[in-house]
Parts: sequence; structure tokens; C-alpha cells
Amino acid sequence: MKKQDKYVNEATLLRLIAEEELKNDKSALADRIEFDNLKLIHELHVHQIELEMQNEELKTAHNQAYEAIEKYVELYDYAPSGYLSLSKEGDIIELNYAAAVMLGDERNQLKNKRFGLHISHDSLNTFNQLMVKTFILNEKASCELILLHKTDTIDKSMYVHVDAKLSKDNTKCMITMIDISEQKKLEIKLNKTVELLRKHNLL
Repeated sequence: MKKQDKYVNEATLLRLIAEEELKNDKSALADRIEFDNLKLIHELHVHQIELEMQNEELKTAHNQAYEAIEKYVELYDYAPSGYLSLSKEGDIIELNYAAAVMLGDERNQLKNKRFGLHISHDSLNTFNQLMVKTFILNEKASCELILLHKTDTIDKSMYVHVDAKLSKDNTKCMITMIDISEQKKLEIKLNKTVELLRKHNLL
């Protein structure tokens, strides 16, 4: 009986030791889980800060791009020179305000319309040669054209110096127009004066 009691006591002792070990293991496991959780929370927090920083960088880049576009649009739209792009067929794709004023109509009314409709009959051949040089020969070209407003009256005609080149994607003719009407009028007046002087043998 005493021997049996001894086994019982040993079994009880082993049980107590095992339970104590389990408690220690649970405590260690709990500590490990808490450590892992804290580490995960830390990583998530760092990742959140990284995302916020990336978001701020994206916002800054977006704002800079928007400002650059606004600056470009302002320079393009309000430049004193007329800027427009033409298709191979001679249709107006884009134009700025100065070009619209030179052509004598609203921008939205001019888009997708033939540029040739606003050119004097005397200048059409010159314009066609310009388009051939640009689209077929891929050369930069310059010429002088007489533009007519939609009223087609002589008072509304305008002399312009035109520079043209092909776009990088080879689909558009990029044109710059400068009003040279005053210069041209003086030139015509000077030529008439010279002719008159020659007629009277004064030259």
C-alpha cells in the first residue's frame, strides 16, 4: 500500500511539473505571439507611412504636371503668333486663339474645317506646295499666304508668313503664322511708288 502511495505521489508530482512546464510554455508562447503581433503592427505602421509618403509624392508630381500643362496651354493659347496643326487633307486639327483671330472665326467653328477655305485663291497654289514639301518630302517649309476672313472682303484680307514642319508622328503639319500685313502693305506701297517714278522717268 505504501508502494502504491509512492507511485501516486510521484504521478501527482509529475503532473504538477508537467502543468508548470505547460504554464511556462504557454507564457513563452503568449510572449512570442505578443512579440509577433507587435512586430506585425510595427511593419504595418511603417508600410502605412511609406504609402502616405508615396501618395504625397504622387500628389506633388500630379500638381507639377498640371502646372506644366497649364503653363503650356497659356503659352500656346495666348501667344501672339498663330499656331495650328493640319491633317494630310488640310483639315484644322488644333489651333490657338491668335490663329482663330487671323482666320476670323471662333476656335470651335474652325476645328475640322478646311484651312484652304480661308486662303485667298492667289495663295492656294503656294499653300499646296507647302503641304507637299511637308508631308511628302518631310521638309521644313516657309511661305507667305493671303488669308481671308469668312466675309471674303478685301478689307479683311491678311498677309501672313508661314513656317511649317511635320509632327514627330508624321500625321500632322505644324504651322506657325505671323501677321505681316503692315509690312506687306508698305512693300506694296513702295513698289507702286517705284513704278510711278519709273513711269515718269524719275528713276
